[in-house]
Amino acid sequence: MGAEFDLVLKGARVITPEAEIVGGVVAVKDGRIAAVEGPASKAAGAKELDLRGRILFPGMFDPHCHLGSGDERSWDYMARSFAQDTKDCLIGGVTSIATTTVLMPDPLPENFRHTIEAGNGRSHVDYRVTSVVLSRDHVKQIPEIVRLGGLSFKFYCGYCLDLAEKMGMNREGVPTDMFYEACEQAASTGAPVMMMIHAEEPHVRRLLASRLRAQGREDLVAWAQHSPQWSEAVQVLQYGVITKDFGLPLYVVHISRAPTIDLIEYLSSTGMPIIAETLACFLSSTAQENEERGCGIKAKIQPPIRFAEDRDRLWKGIASGTITAIGTDTIPYTSKYKGKTPFWEARPGLNIQTIDTLPLLLTEGYHKGKVDLRTLARLLCENPARYFGAAPRKGRIAAGADADLVVIDPDKEATLGLHRMRGGSDYSIWEGKKVRGLPVMTFLRGKLVMKDGEIVGEPTGRCLGRGGEEGPRP
Repeated sequence: MGAEFDLVLKGARVITPEAEIVGGVVAVKDGRIAAVEGPASKAAGAKELDLRGRILFPGMFDPHCHLGSGDERSWDYMARSFAQDTKDCLIGGVTSIATTTVLMPDPLPENFRHTIEAGNGRSHVDYRVTSVVLSRDHVKQIPEIVRLGGLSFKFYCGYCLDLAEKMGMNREGVPTDMFYEACEQAASTGAPVMMMIHAEEPHVRRLLASRLRAQGREDLVAWAQHSPQWSEAVQVLQYGVITKDFGLPLYVVHISRAPTIDLIEYLSSTGMPIIAETLACFLSSTAQENEERGCGIKAKIQPPIRFAEDRDRLWKGIASGTITAIGTDTIPYTSKYKGKTPFWEARPGLNIQTIDTLPLLLTEGYHKGKVDLRTLARLLCENPARYFGAAPRKGRIAAGADADLVVIDPDKEATLGLHRMRGGSDYSIWEGKKVRGLPVMTFLRGKLVMKDGEIVGEPTGRCLGRGGEEGPRP
């Protein structure tokens, strides 16, 4: 009798939504998980691997990427980024991403289709598309994006005047009346649409930046100080009350400040539907630490990496369940805009972060007792997949889901840096950082695509539709 399954992974610490199964067995057939069983399982596969107690984790779903908006802002650059930078996703255990459209004034449906086309046949991971709404014309086109299968819309509320123009917007940025009309358009579709904001009050931030620059400050602590402690919270409240009026969830990206968590906890208690995302860089470092390590411009991100009290409050927000997603804010920069450019004029963004997020969180969170593996799986896999309409096929180890799986050696020690990266990067802000815990194998729909830090599969990523099924084609 032939083997019942294509692949059987045995002897693992299997992280499911319900429990951690010690000595667990996961069987795969036709690219999907066919069975999840305990150590007594008799499952037999054409190929079998004994994981010898290592962790079997769901493939991560990164909710926050910006392919195509790095050194250049173009569809050709996005296509190259899909082809090269998604390799680093697999090395980091990321099997699906949500990436934004390029910051261009072109009609939103055109941007949406171009993004799908850029990834088609090039991406090493599955992907969904978040449409960036830059103008009032884009607002009117939201229903068409929903008809095309898009469910998430990004608004750069933290920019105004010259800063907004640099982002491809009008000088007004995203005023509340424009956002209100966007919510009207989204709600009119009746679809489970999600409104995403970069919350960071722009006018005072611009004022403080000019003052610090006039003082000759060119350091990461000054960069953190130019964005006030309350800058995120005021916009979370302002835009959150609008989304609540329309029955839409507000997804707040890259939360970095302690008061923001305090406010979201209160607003959530009143019934306001807010999804709070933070980044691994905010959980793993501070402005002072990065300045002392000599990161300089390379660690300049918007919003800034903050201070110890903010980092500690973010971890508490994870423990309390206030923060429910962790992203990377990956932007495929090289050092082109991080070298000779003056500090205050250099573009903010950290480069590729998908490769290092899981090792950082295992080191700074799991091994320090701040977070358990099931919580990490919810934050990195299950919740993002659900928020972006890719569940139940993505984000969990369960029968019927895609066999997107990551084998983690929790005690494997490594040094982070450029030598691990296989995409287009030419620097890493984590150069020389020691970590404990590393992905050693990644499977996409049951196929081994990464082993021991090297890509071993072809680019088979696809655009995802609702429920994780194959989505629209270009």
